[in-house]
Amino acid sequence: MKYIALLIIIAASLYGCSDMYELQEKYEGEIVYPARFDTIVGHIGFERVEIDLMKAGRIPSDQIKLGKAQKTIVEYDDQVLTIDSLVSYVNITGLTLRKLYRFKIYTIDEHNNPSVPQEIALIPFTADDLASLQVSTPRILKSPTAAVIDWPNGLSSVLLNYYGLSFEYVDKDGVTRKGARGDNSRFFVGNVSAGQATEINIDYKIIPIVNSTPILDTVVLNDKLMIDMPTGATEFSVAERDILLANGVETFTSDAVSSVSKLVYPVHANTLQDIFYFPGLKELDLTGGDLFLLPELTYDRNGYTDVVGGGSFSPFMRKVGDMSEANAQTLKDLMEAGILEKVYYIPNSMGLDNLLQPFVESGIVELVEGPSSVLIDNQFLLNGNVQSTNFNIDVTYPATDAPTGEGLENVYKVVCKAKSASMVFALPKEYEFNVTDYRYLKFRVYAPAKSVFTGDNKEFQRLWPRFMNRMWSFGSNSSYGQQYWALDKFYIDDTQLQKWTDITIDMSQALDKHNRVIILNIGGEPGVNPSPDVVYYFANIRFEKE
Repeated sequence: MKYIALLIIIAASLYGCSDMYELQEKYEGEIVYPARFDTIVGHIGFERVEIDLMKAGRIPSDQIKLGKAQKTIVEYDDQVLTIDSLVSYVNITGLTLRKLYRFKIYTIDEHNNPSVPQEIALIPFTADDLASLQVSTPRILKSPTAAVIDWPNGLSSVLLNYYGLSFEYVDKDGVTRKGARGDNSRFFVGNVSAGQATEINIDYKIIPIVNSTPILDTVVLNDKLMIDMPTGATEFSVAERDILLANGVETFTSDAVSSVSKLVYPVHANTLQDIFYFPGLKELDLTGGDLFLLPELTYDRNGYTDVVGGGSFSPFMRKVGDMSEANAQTLKDLMEAGILEKVYYIPNSMGLDNLLQPFVESGIVELVEGPSSVLIDNQFLLNGNVQSTNFNIDVTYPATDAPTGEGLENVYKVVCKAKSASMVFALPKEYEFNVTDYRYLKFRVYAPAKSVFTGDNKEFQRLWPRFMNRMWSFGSNSSYGQQYWALDKFYIDDTQLQKWTDITIDMSQALDKHNRVIILNIGGEPGVNPSPDVVYYFANIRFEKE
């Protein structure tokens, strides 16, 4: 039996070995593919593309493990690019044709066995595409010998993002003039020939947008701009006619104003655009000088009519709101071009401080500082009855019967007649308080004897200062709505009655507002009319820097 078992085992072994080799023969000649890249995402550049190949992102080659894969192969058209490592992305350059390129990217192992390829089709942005791009048409402000070129709505569009430009032209003396601009694309061209065409070469630094996506690269778009310059007899469009008329300018051509070397502008001017047309302008006075009176503002309501303003400019005032950059840019152009040699400016008066600061050290801009203390003149006192007859007071100015005191100026006698008795000071609507420079409102007050403040008159021993852009019934007097604030009502101490008392109010709350009205309420609105009359005196109502 044991011999028979042995024979069976040997036979089975021989049969089993034969079957194993037969199975192996089935797989002879098969290729074992190396690992492939796990994604493919394309990005368009200028005459190139970048293609991401790994979901893990762009990582160094020594961190990429794809089994036995060792190299990266890129195929397109008749090109085969071999990269001697595994990479997470490829940058394919030299794609100058405006066409669809089909890319096949795979790995190979040490025996050149390829992986299953990743494929993508992309159209690069080329020089032909760039040549077909157009920027928006600029706005051109022209005089016979100069021009300003700008794009009020910007240069970026659905087709491109703008990042800067450079320009070049030849002036009438044959000198090549060059310049560069960044976000603010506006530039000035000067000293060119009147009545002739001026050619300007402009290079725009842009990133084109394809299918709502910016391409990878910043490119330069070359363009030419031709400007037909007017003659000296061409009439220019005037923005601030009344200001020029006050300066003695009546004919609005460059020839007619060529001899004008100085202009004066009031602080409330809205634009300086007109100075561009004065080829001989050397000096600009932005203080108003003695040439301009303040605008007037008429109040007419409740059967009362009153006017504030007129008269001379007061340094505690400033233009309401800042002059816009667009309306002031011509000033910068002329200073940079060396045309304007002197500019006079009151700090914080027109919102031009940042624009002018670079020219202060050189002496082109001279800052005209106001005095440390400035009285609020009677020209700004307003009859409060135009708002409400509850504001009623009798005012005597100047008060000849005022109690004596040292250094008294601009003394008012105020007789309270109603429950909201108030002194009101208001500026013309073109102005607001210059709180940046004049932070403190100060005044002296003389209150009557304690015996007056009895019964219903008790509350009239206190003051309530209130500040705003406009009174409630005069909405058209402020372009900034109502920006109201007030101090807490405060009593005049018994020890300060029947003597001149100094009051100081910190105006810091007005720094971010456009306040131009002060209501100095007497009594804090107690709800009853004073009886008998309550008589106050106020003097030296003023703004101070410290």
